[in-house]
Amino acid sequence: MAKVDQAAAQKSAPVAESDHTEKIKSQILEKAGRPPSLHHVEVCRHHNGNYRVNVWEKLKPTGDSAFSTEVHIGASYYLKVSDSGEIMACNPPLTQRRFTA
Repeated sequence: MAKVDQAAAQKSAPVAESDHTEKIKSQILEKAGRPPSLHHVEVCRHHNGNYRVNVWEKLKPTGDSAFSTEVHIGASYYLKVSDSGEIMACNPPLTQRRFTA
């Protein structure tokens, strides 16, 4: 059996596309608004410039324990992003959200 040169195999591996996570997060919060109960924004890269973005929000505590903060997805978007990280298309459309206090 021939011995495979692992270093040569790694050099020929395709280069991963740039990760625009922080740029996407800032665009989402700027265009849709920042919820007052924001927990975090999750950006998952898929393929060919497509991303899934989930905006996680904290729920008001319902239990007796201060350690049991529940969170839920307040908004979710499927994006097409340019090579520079700009949002080109969004499903559902990215519009300003109204938040209740």
